[in-house]
Amino acid sequence: MSLLKPSPLADAYSPLLAKLTVGSRLHFGLLNFDSDDASFGGVGMMIQRPGLEVHASFSPKFIANGPLASRIEAFAQLWQQATLKKLPTVRLSTRGELRDHVGLGCGTQLGLAIGTLLSKLTQHPLPDLPSLVDTVGRAKRSAIGCYGFLQGGFLFETGHQQEEFPDLAYRGDVPESWRIVLATQQKIHGRHGHDEEESFRQLDPVPPPTTSRLRQLIEGEMTPGLEAAEIDRFGEAVYEYGCLAGDCYGSVQGGRYANPTCTELVQRMRAFGIAGVGQSSWGPTIFGICEDIDQAQALCTHLHERYSEHEMHLEISEPNNHGAQLEWASTDG
Repeated sequence: MSLLKPSPLADAYSPLLAKLTVGSRLHFGLLNFDSDDASFGGVGMMIQRPGLEVHASFSPKFIANGPLASRIEAFAQLWQQATLKKLPTVRLSTRGELRDHVGLGCGTQLGLAIGTLLSKLTQHPLPDLPSLVDTVGRAKRSAIGCYGFLQGGFLFETGHQQEEFPDLAYRGDVPESWRIVLATQQKIHGRHGHDEEESFRQLDPVPPPTTSRLRQLIEGEMTPGLEAAEIDRFGEAVYEYGCLAGDCYGSVQGGRYANPTCTELVQRMRAFGIAGVGQSSWGPTIFGICEDIDQAQALCTHLHERYSEHEMHLEISEPNNHGAQLEWASTDG
C-alpha cells in the first residue's frame, strides 16, 4: 500500500520533480481534554482555500525556500530523525496563501506534505497514515487535519486511546454547492507552540455531560444534516457545538471566542442568516457555511461594510472532498 498515488504533472515540460497541493482544515472543536476513555477527539472539515503548493525541484543539496522555509526545515529534520535517511538533494518551496497559526491547520498540512514528498523521493515506505504522521510529529491532539490530508470531506475522530492513533468514526462528502466564508483578522495569530501547550495545562477537564452533548450533535444532527444536504440543520449543530466547545476554553482565552472581534463576527454572520458559524481551532479565523456562492458573496459584501481590508481578510472557499493532490514528473514516483 502506498499513500497518495501520484498523477503526472500537468505541465510535461515543468522543471519540477513533484508538486503537492493541500487545502485548509476547519476544526469545530475538541470533544474533551482528558478522559479515561479517550483524550481530545473532534470534528471538522476540509476546504479548498486558502491552499498551499509544495514544490520539489532539482538542487545540488537539500534547500528550503520561501516564507515557510524555517518550518520546512524543521519538518525535514523530524523526518530525518524518524526515518534515519539522508535528506534528498532537492529544493522544497511553497506557493499559496495559507497562513500559519490562524486556525486553518497550516502546520499539519505542510508537515504531511513534506513527509510525503521526502518519503517518496527516497522511496521510504509509507504503508498507512500513522506511519506518515510519525515521520513529522503531528496529531499530538487532533487527527482531523491528518485524515483530511488524505481524504478531504467532513470528518469525526474519536480521540487518542492508550497512545493509539485516533480512529476515524465518520467521513462524508460536503455538498459541492456549499461555500465557506472565512474572516481572518489581519496580523493576529492564534495560540500555538509553548503558549498552546501552557493553555492546555491550565484547562479543566471537559464535563462528561458536555462531551456527551457534543457527540449527540455530531452523530444526531451534523451527520444526518450533511447526508441530507440540509444546511440549516447541519449549521445549527455546528454553531451549538462551537458554543459548547468554546466555553470550555473560556478560562484561557477570556470567553467563548478568541477575542471580542471574533465574537462580533459570529454575531454578524448569524444575524445575516448563516446558521453554521464558528471559530476554527484557536482562531482568529471565523467561518460561515453558506448554501451557495450567491449567499457567500452577499455575506462578504455585508462584512466589507463593517471591516476594511486592513482589518480583515475575507475569502470564499469550496469544500475539499478529495484531500491532497500529488503530481509527479513520472507516474512511477
